[in-house]
Amino acid sequence: MIQALYVDDDFLIIDKPAGLATQPGEGVRTCVIDAVERDFGFRPYLVHRLDKETAGCLVVARSPRAAAELSALMGGRGAVKAYRAVVAGRPEPADGVYRDDIRVRGERVSAETRYRTLRGDDRLSLVEAELGTGRNHQIRLHFAQAGHPLAGDDRHGDFKLNKALAKEFGIKRLMLYASRIWLPLDPPVGAEAPAPPHFAAFYERWASGGAP
Repeated sequence: MIQALYVDDDFLIIDKPAGLATQPGEGVRTCVIDAVERDFGFRPYLVHRLDKETAGCLVVARSPRAAAELSALMGGRGAVKAYRAVVAGRPEPADGVYRDDIRVRGERVSAETRYRTLRGDDRLSLVEAELGTGRNHQIRLHFAQAGHPLAGDDRHGDFKLNKALAKEFGIKRLMLYASRIWLPLDPPVGAEAPAPPHFAAFYERWASGGAP
């Protein structure tokens, strides 16, 4: 069953599991829309999207009106969308911002990702990233371009490193999840998602083995 992190008459914030597609598509048997209808009894309207392999906070609306209002809010500067990720190496500086253009669907577009390092060593770091813009694969692309690809990223990552991490830490999924969201409503609404199971398993193995 999908876990609800926040519920009101206009929308839900759910904790999307990794591996569940946000919307219907080729080869998709069940998506967020189907799961919410099954578990909450209404067919939702999408406000924003997460990649299939990205878990965590996702906003879905109960009506087209609420979806339009929330989508406009999410596209502005007021909403906070924060993610946690495991990346290769140690970002320098430990806290900073990436503003390099990224390539999305063949076109170079501007993008901004703020980040801070929560824990790290010379091999892996746990970071929190906040989106200044909402480009497709933005976090994955920015960290890859900076030389710190996300662990488990089979599209923009380091395939040799991914193979080693799968063997040593059991990492078989993209190490990225939407950890918290804050919406500047009246009153403001915020939610935090717990670390998904594959993150929790990694944390345990990382801690037990000391610095990997």
